[in-house]
Amino acid sequence: MASDPASSLAAPCRAYSYAAFAFLVHNIEELTGLASWIATLELSIAIPAVQMSRAIIGLTLAGMAVLVVGRSVPHRAVQIVVALVVGMLLANVVSHVTLSFVTLSYMPGTATALALVLPAGLWLYRNLPLTDPARLTAAGVGVIAMAPVTWAALWLAG
Repeated sequence: MASDPASSLAAPCRAYSYAAFAFLVHNIEELTGLASWIATLELSIAIPAVQMSRAIIGLTLAGMAVLVVGRSVPHRAVQIVVALVVGMLLANVVSHVTLSFVTLSYMPGTATALALVLPAGLWLYRNLPLTDPARLTAAGVGVIAMAPVTWAALWLAG
């Protein structure tokens, strides 16, 4: 039995949409509790809740914009940027799990990171129209860029 060409094309498109949805839901969970969680930690720096909210909203809009454009623009350069975002999403999952473990407390966003962002990021990574090493390299750069991009967003939001 021949496969339906329309359904084979739909899977990659759904991967972009699922990743955007997962990122949105994840960041809503972060917005509802991350600032207060950070306030309970003994840190040498304080991040005001308003600044944190602005940064999360800015990162959400930017990430979703990349995923939406990536869904409809198959150009290689666009897909490399999508792979960068996927790398950042996967690094974010690791950071949530690690910080929850290190602080022995639940970091807001960990549940949605594991339940939504991790499978969405892996599905999208697998379906990106890039071959390795470009896909792997771009996602790896995204992993490395996650922390500086987050700090830049916090700085811009301040």
